[in-house]
Amino acid sequence: MIHWIVFSTLATGLFYGLYCLTLRRDRWLGMSLLYLMTTLWFSIVFPWFTLPENLATASQKVIPTEEYMMTLDEIDISANAASRTIDLTDIHLIGIALCLGFLLLQLGAQAVAIARLRRRHTVYKAADGFDIPRKASLILLDDDTAPYSFFNQIVVGTRGLNDDELRCILAHESYHVSHNHTYDLLAAWLLCCGAWFNPFAWLIMREIRTVHEFQADAASIGACGREDYLHLLYRQVTGTGYGHITNNFKSINIKKRIVMMNKTKTRFGAWKLLAALPVVALLLMVGCKPSPAEIAVAEKQPTAATEAVVDPVLFDMENAPEGFQPPEFYGGMDALYKYLTENLRYPEQAKADKIQGRVLIRFVVMNDGSIVNVELARGIGGGCDEEAVRVVKAMPKWKPAVSDGKAVNVQYALPITFKLQ
Repeated sequence: MIHWIVFSTLATGLFYGLYCLTLRRDRWLGMSLLYLMTTLWFSIVFPWFTLPENLATASQKVIPTEEYMMTLDEIDISANAASRTIDLTDIHLIGIALCLGFLLLQLGAQAVAIARLRRRHTVYKAADGFDIPRKASLILLDDDTAPYSFFNQIVVGTRGLNDDELRCILAHESYHVSHNHTYDLLAAWLLCCGAWFNPFAWLIMREIRTVHEFQADAASIGACGREDYLHLLYRQVTGTGYGHITNNFKSINIKKRIVMMNKTKTRFGAWKLLAALPVVALLLMVGCKPSPAEIAVAEKQPTAATEAVVDPVLFDMENAPEGFQPPEFYGGMDALYKYLTENLRYPEQAKADKIQGRVLIRFVVMNDGSIVNVELARGIGGGCDEEAVRVVKAMPKWKPAVSDGKAVNVQYALPITFKLQ
């Protein structure tokens, strides 16, 4: 979880910064929208990718170990079935639930408002002589409601508008409908709900809404002329908004829109997208999880000592090389037991299914004391296997094994018993 939070936030920050330096001030609006939607999706999901073998870094390659296998004494982890602790995953899920709840409230409120308007007012279609998409529905209100679109619904307050101004507004909102901008916003919202803690994700979604308005402005200028459209924008500075999930005619700063309308496409604007490729490559190399095949231990043929993986027993020091000193958790067995009992949590699924038993975790203590190649040798299910692997991966460095006066890599097997009280 921490790995995903760190790297997804880092990725969105890098892509957002790159966008601000390149495409944000350019009129390559289609490219900008593609960049924003793609990088937002990529940033949130890429930390769960696994690297193919040819992209694995040196630290993820096969690690040679000594022929012998060390096995620790069995560790008992008991838990009261009624106990419950809140961890980082729980906090994340609570945040997602709150964010989705807010989104559903917005969608529900807007849907109810549209339904009421449809009951109280005439609903027009393109066949009625209005220049709107065939799938769109138009509701005209006799007030000063700010124009907006929601999915395929267009709502316009007509008070004070002449026919030319109405035509400009319909061109603007029709572009939102025909290009499914509400669906873009909904997809961005869902991604941001999954990464609600990430400020850059929300900033990228704001930029997506801005590009939507820039695109609709460009379509409106083509329909009714630049001068008439700019005059209309000035008149629409005030009005009532309808929430972040709608495409509101006045939702984006008017100054920004006018500045963008007066810009021209730079000659090499589209090539700016290539600047994202080195960032993508770097993130894939640094932030992706290594696949299980790439961290497999290079074991020799099983011997009497390595058979302890199947039925773990204490390692017989009489069979160890002369002068061999086994690796040790700093502080000894008592410190190791304390670390495991303080960090292991009995999984809720295992409690509910009354699962208990012994999990065997295998890992390598490197010659620098770091713990790598953590893998499940034998499990019991119910979430106990994943919990044991998680805690072992998070262990601090050990005191490395020493053979012939030199630190060596040694594989260890750690049995952990989950027991309900």
